[in-house]
Amino acid sequence: MNFRPTSTLGSIIARAAFKAERNDNANHLIDRLLLLALDEPRSHASYLLQVLIGECEVAQLRTQIESEMSDLEPTDRADRANVRSRFFSKIHDRLASASAVGEPSNTGHILLLVATDPTSVSGEVFQRNNIDYDRLLDAMGVLAVDEDRYLDLRLK
Repeated sequence: MNFRPTSTLGSIIARAAFKAERNDNANHLIDRLLLLALDEPRSHASYLLQVLIGECEVAQLRTQIESEMSDLEPTDRADRANVRSRFFSKIHDRLASASAVGEPSNTGHILLLVATDPTSVSGEVFQRNNIDYDRLLDAMGVLAVDEDRYLDLRLK
């Protein structure tokens, strides 16, 4: 699979990897990736959730995810490094498979991955708030695929 992220998504993945390494995190990596995407006010992820549930509810959703994330990490430092390495090497393929062939992956695709992952804290929170794959996919259909270009147009 050919992974072509938007610059917004590429930046978020790089920051997530850096923060996970710096903080020696191995748990909840998809949740941490989502939270960073929601930190970007003009990302597709932020916009889509605001359209689906409202701006105030996005803040509540974020608080729910943060409060439910356990800080318990595997005790072995090598295990934590191995988990991080596997996650960040696979996330590119997962995001590429969530996007249409030949189209760039954007932050909205993180939402699709979370919606299909009931084992993650974010996935559980999405289910409780009736945010599912189909609703997200429908909402994504009205947005330009390349969020960087779309954001450039919105700013002009």
